[in-house]
Parts: sequence; structure tokens; C-alpha cells
Amino acid sequence: PRLEIPDGTELEEAVSIHGGGVESYDFHALEVLQSIVEARKGGETGVEQVQFLDTDALFKAAEDGRWSVELAESAMQAELGKKPIDLKSFPSKPHGILLTYKDGFKATAVSIGGANRWNFACRLKGQSQIRSTTFNVGPWQNRCLFKALAHAIQHHFIHGRAPYPVERTLLVTGILDASMHSRHDGGKLMQTPELEFSYQPRDFRAMREMGSSWKIITEKTPQPAGIDRLTKN
Repeated sequence: PRLEIPDGTELEEAVSIHGGGVESYDFHALEVLQSIVEARKGGETGVEQVQFLDTDALFKAAEDGRWSVELAESAMQAELGKKPIDLKSFPSKPHGILLTYKDGFKATAVSIGGANRWNFACRLKGQSQIRSTTFNVGPWQNRCLFKALAHAIQHHFIHGRAPYPVERTLLVTGILDASMHSRHDGGKLMQTPELEFSYQPRDFRAMREMGSSWKIITEKTPQPAGIDRLTKN
């Protein structure tokens, strides 16, 4: 479903879900997360704590109230059409990255494998309703996402300014680095004073794919020849 979080909204918690492996896909799930939550009230304030958790530690943290399984289930429901019976039942073992932001906001990037998925859910402060969505990558797996990337690059060349705040990349890269150190140290909670920097979001809605492309390129559209170097297609 279409999801727009009004600029300046107070957010309480968010969960971003991907279906890939450690580090490489964690990075993209953090990008999905940050591209939405950075527009919360006050703008981005930075991250003060990062922790990588394997499957058992991840769900123990949920039991302790450190992150919301309910948000994760709602994010998965946006993709699947129904809530999953058990988040642990998917093909690969889940893992997660827990984030505590300087302004008290908290978020989690979770891997729930077995599919090419990018799901998101959040709870607005003072509201019980969960807002959730799934990012449709279109046919040909993730390859259609490069249309949006090419669009952003062209916009940058024409206007001489990135259409999104480049600080986002710095913050996400720093989060990922801290999470890998946490993983190496057995899930240690990492203090990240170097990530406690602020920035303001930019309106990059023109870069977003809101469904128009999928009216032209559908799941039945054949993949162009040569797009996949590993096959005859």
C-alpha cells in the first residue's frame, strides 16, 4: 500500500525488513529505514547506540520489549497479505540490527530471508495504528530499481545537487560499520558518538516509484535480452 509519513511527524518506533544476508542487504534495509524516518519531527539527530543480534538474541530482545515483533509482522503482512504465523519459520535464520537514536527514537533492521523483500512499518507517537508498506521492485528481481537510480543521477547532473541528503549515506555506512563490530564482538552494544550528527531531510518524492512504472512494465513483461549476463536472457 502507498505510504506517506507527513514531514515533521513524531515517530515512536520503526522496523525495516529485508530478505538477504548479513551486511550487504543490511545496508539496503538501513537505507530504506533512514529514507523514511529522517523526515520525522526535528529532522535527523543521529544514532547513539547500535547492536547486532543473531536469531536467539534478536527474539530475546523482543521479549524484553527492546523492539516490536508486532511492527515486523505488520510489515510482512503488507507484502504477504496476511500476518506470518512465525517470523522464525522462514528459510534462513533471522538476524537484526537494533538502533537507538539521540532523540529517543528507536528502530530495527531485520533480515527475514527467502525472498526479495523490502518491507517497512512504524508507529507514530501517541497513535496505536501501525503504518506499513512493502516496496515493489517490479519484474526482473531488483534490476528495475536501477531505473530510479539512473533518474536520481540525471537529476544530480542537471541541477548540480543530490536529490537526497548525502548525510544519509554517511550515517547508514557508520551504522553498518558499528553493527559489524558488534557482530564480531558477540553482539556487544556499541556506543556510537561519531554517529551523533544531525541533518535535515530533502523532499525527494519525485525520485520515488509510486506505481506508474508498473502500469507499463508488468510482471508479464519479458526481461530484455542481455540484462542478465549469466543466462541467455
